[in-house]
Amino acid sequence: MFDLFGDLGSSTLPRPDGTQLALLTAEPEHSRGEVLAVHGFTGAKEDYLFLLPELAAKGWTATALDLRGVHQSTSPGPFDLDTLAADLCALARHLGEPVHLVAHSFGGLSAQRAVIADPSAFASLTLIGSGPAGFAASSDLIPITIDRITMFAAELQGHTLEEAWDAKTAYENVDDMHPAMAAFLRERFVTGSHDAAVHNISDLINAGDVVDALAATGVPCHVMYGERDGTWNQATQNEMARRLHTHPIAIPEATHVPMLENVDATAEQLDRIFGQ
Repeated sequence: MFDLFGDLGSSTLPRPDGTQLALLTAEPEHSRGEVLAVHGFTGAKEDYLFLLPELAAKGWTATALDLRGVHQSTSPGPFDLDTLAADLCALARHLGEPVHLVAHSFGGLSAQRAVIADPSAFASLTLIGSGPAGFAASSDLIPITIDRITMFAAELQGHTLEEAWDAKTAYENVDDMHPAMAAFLRERFVTGSHDAAVHNISDLINAGDVVDALAATGVPCHVMYGERDGTWNQATQNEMARRLHTHPIAIPEATHVPMLENVDATAEQLDRIFGQ
């Protein structure tokens, strides 16, 4: 459609079950360490399109992936959270040293499980706009989120990805986005796996809480969100931060995707975290 990649390097990582994980990487001149970025539901590696070069400018080798069954990562499945976590562990090991894991929204649920499964593979975990469990665990605090995600889950049953996406955008009355961007977001979602979308949205709603096990790993964890984000209630995220022995970081002038809405502030906070 148009060039989104600039100087980012594209590659793939094969998995034993036939999955091919699609990656984008920004390389600094002299690397201070590895960063791995994970997207949320309906997202993809391009959610980090602007953040990766900023992190590279600060000296970090920064990689983002499409989760299996999403956009350019092809996979026969399965698509459960433990399998997604195993992919992240394998990719961290492939990158060659303990990595700083950054995970947005739904991606945080798989990232938590990755750190629990293989703590020594990760130098830190930063959860951006994510939560301790699926939406159902705090449904009374997020009625708008529950309404929208329940509607989308129903549309995915018995409909194509194209039909479900179009119903979702009509329901949410998304009419202020540039047509080219709207077309790209639709295209990257509908090129994925229907089975992956159905499984991912079920886990997004119903995933259990593993925060205590995450805290017990000893891997430094951080909680970040846009100052106007309400997808997971901020009280829920603040309590998660307390359980992880950290203080939440609010990114100004941002809602649910601060790595796109306020790239500079997000990169500065992450650089501070990675350098600790």
